[in-house]
Amino acid sequence: MNKIYDAIIIGSGAAAFSAADRLHKLGITDIAVVTENRLSGTSRNTGSDKQTYYKLSMDGFIQDSPYKMAQDIFSAGCCDGEKMYLQAVNSTECFLRLCDYGVSFPRDGFGGFPGYKTDHDNTVRATSVGPLTSKIMTEQLEKIVLTENKTPLFDNRQVIEILKSSDKVAGVAVLNTQTNGFECFYSRNVVCATGAPACIYKNSVYPESQHGMTGVLVEAGVKLCNFSQWQYGMASVDFRWNVSGSFMQVIPKFVSVDEYGKEYEFLTEYFNTPSEMCRYIFLKGYQWPFSYARMNKSSLIDIAVHNETKAGRKVYLDFTVNPTGFSFETLDEEARQYLESNKATQATPFERLKKLNSKAIDVYSRQNIDISSQWLRIAVCAQHNNGGVYTDNNYETNISGLYVIGEAAGTFGLARPGGTALNDTQVSALLCAKSIKNKQRCDFIFEIPKDYFKKYSSFITDSKTDYSGITAEMSKSAAFLRNKNECEILLEKINKLLNSYPLQHKSLSKYFYDKDMLICAKALLETILGEMPLTGSRGGAVFTDNGKTVDEDINYRAFLTVTENGKVSFEPVKPVPKLNKPFESYLNDINVD
Repeated sequence: MNKIYDAIIIGSGAAAFSAADRLHKLGITDIAVVTENRLSGTSRNTGSDKQTYYKLSMDGFIQDSPYKMAQDIFSAGCCDGEKMYLQAVNSTECFLRLCDYGVSFPRDGFGGFPGYKTDHDNTVRATSVGPLTSKIMTEQLEKIVLTENKTPLFDNRQVIEILKSSDKVAGVAVLNTQTNGFECFYSRNVVCATGAPACIYKNSVYPESQHGMTGVLVEAGVKLCNFSQWQYGMASVDFRWNVSGSFMQVIPKFVSVDEYGKEYEFLTEYFNTPSEMCRYIFLKGYQWPFSYARMNKSSLIDIAVHNETKAGRKVYLDFTVNPTGFSFETLDEEARQYLESNKATQATPFERLKKLNSKAIDVYSRQNIDISSQWLRIAVCAQHNNGGVYTDNNYETNISGLYVIGEAAGTFGLARPGGTALNDTQVSALLCAKSIKNKQRCDFIFEIPKDYFKKYSSFITDSKTDYSGITAEMSKSAAFLRNKNECEILLEKINKLLNSYPLQHKSLSKYFYDKDMLICAKALLETILGEMPLTGSRGGAVFTDNGKTVDEDINYRAFLTVTENGKVSFEPVKPVPKLNKPFESYLNDINVD
C-alpha cells in the first residue's frame, strides 16, 4: 500500500497555500501540495488597476461590524447568510495574518487601514497593495509553506480523478505531465483550491494558464451551487487584464474598427448627451461588472461593446484623447469632484491615469504595451464564478473528506463586492483546516488496480481535435447575454460530443482538459436552462426567450440554485445569524489553567 497523507491540497494559489499553512500550524503536517504548474493559476497571474481585498473596515473612522458586513454581502440575494457571517467574522484575523506575513497593505499615520469604495459596495472596506495584490499574497504564503514549513510540493501533476472509497474521499489520480505517466496520491482529506472553470469561455480575463478542475469534481459526484452566477466585465484581450477602477474613472474614449478600417465612436449612439456618456464611463470604475439591474445605465456600456464585437468590429480604449463632448465644466459632479480631489484633471485620459494610478500603466508597460500611444483592445469577458461546488460551512462537499475552497466553491450569489474573492481564499482555507483538525483520524485500505490507466493509451494520436468553437459559442450564447434557444442547441451539441468521448487527441493532457471543459460547459448550460426560465434575468446575466428579455422574479433571491446530476432544485437560504449569548457563556467554554 502506498503512503496515505492526512491531506492533499490541490493548487498553488492564495487559497491552496493558505490552507497548507493553516493545516501545518494546527499540527496537521503530513500533507502535500499537488499542482499542474506552480507558476500558473489566477492568483499569481491576474489583477486590475488596484486589485481589491475586501475586509471588515479597520480605518478607525467608519462604523462597521461583522453582522453589517455579512448583511451587505447577503442582501444581493441567493447566498447563504451563515456563510456570509463566517466570511465577515473571520476577515480581520485572516487579513492581519497576511500583514504579518509581509503583504504591505497601506496604513495611515496612526496605524489604521484606509479603504475605498469598490463595486457592489456602499462602504470603504476595500484595500489593495496595487494591481498585483493576489500575486503578492500568493508569493508570501508560498514562502511560509515551502521554506519555513517545508511542506512538499509535487509540480507538473494534472489531477484527472478524485479517488473514493465508498462515499469518502481516498485521494487523487494525476497525470505527470513531464513523464506522461499516471500516479496516485492517497489521502484522508483532499482540499481542492483550483479556481473557477476558466476553460468554459473564449472571452475570458482568466490567464491562459488557468483551467480549473470543476469537471473532475462533477464527475466525482459533487453538487453545484449557484453555478450560473458568473461575473462578467470589460477586459483587455491581447493581454488579459481587467480594465476596471482607474481605467474607467479617467474617462477614456471608446472606439470600434470594422474590417475596412473605418472607426466608430459607438457609445454616442447609446446615450442622450456626451455628459451622460462620460458619467457612466466614470461610474464603470466601481460598477465594473455587468449588472442586469444597471443594464440601462452603466452596464449599457457592456452591451454596446458586446454588440460591436458581435458585429465583427474590434473594440478599443483610446487613452490618448478625450471622448467627443468631454469637458470638466459639464462633467457629472461626482466624477469631477473625484478627479479634482485626486488632482487628476490633466488634458488627456492617459495623463489623468498617470496621476491617479501610475501602477495601472506599469502593468501594460511590462507587457510592452504603451497606452500613451497605443489603443487597448477590449471585450466583455468572464471574470469570476460567484457560484461553484456546493459545500457546507466548513467548505466540505457532499463527499466526505473532499473540501473545495476559494473560487472553486459556490460561496456567493447574484452579486458580491469587489475583493470578497480574496477574503474568501483566506477564510475558506481557515475553516476547512479547522474542520480537518477536528475530525477523527481513521485509516483505510484502498488502492486502484495496476492496469487502471491502460484504457487511455489508445486515445492518443496525431489528431487535431479542437474544441475552441465550443468556448466561442459559450461566450456568444451563455455568458452575460443568454439566449434560451441557443443554449438548448449548444447543450445538445455538447451532449453528443461527450457521448462519443473519447475522441482522438494529440496528448493525454489535452484529452483530460477538453473533457473537463465539456463537462463544465454542460453543467453550466443545464443550470441556466433549469433555473433562468423561472428566475428570469438577474445578477450578472440577461436571459432572453423568443427575442424577449425575461424579467426577474425576485422571489427566487431567497433561494440557492443547486445542480445535481444535471437537475436543478432550489434550496432556501439561511439568514445572517445574530447571536445574543452573554459573554460569560463563552468565557466558561474556554479552558484556562
